[in-house]
Amino acid sequence: MKFIADAMLGRLAKRMRLLGFDVLYDPAMADNDILRLALEQGRVILTRDTGLASRPLARNHLLIRSDHGDEQLDQVLEAYPTPDAGPLTRCSLCNEPLMRVKREEVRDAVPSYVYERHDGFLRCEKCERIYWKGSHIAKMHLKSS
Repeated sequence: MKFIADAMLGRLAKRMRLLGFDVLYDPAMADNDILRLALEQGRVILTRDTGLASRPLARNHLLIRSDHGDEQLDQVLEAYPTPDAGPLTRCSLCNEPLMRVKREEVRDAVPSYVYERHDGFLRCEKCERIYWKGSHIAKMHLKSS
């Protein structure tokens, strides 16, 4: 399942990516570009814009009702299953798949207390952001459909 989020849903896109969803998001993307990419790539449009949702080419959409992040995520998780890949499989910033890296490779890239407490690290090959399963992952609000 692939998604594309409009400019109003940046936080939702980031949270969905952390859960493993493939979500395109660019706040500068025009509605016509969203529609084109959704059709070309078979993506579900996530929007709070009733005008965009009512356009004939936006048949495959989910109109997000709330402006609260938890409620938005709940709505998505009620409508679509959580990806099998699971959390921390996509970069929250650029949506690229994450790759496992050796612990020694991140020694100088993460805070020392993180390096001391964690064994598994992941890196985005595109933006080089480093990820690990910290307490924020344990606190994530997950549902299964």
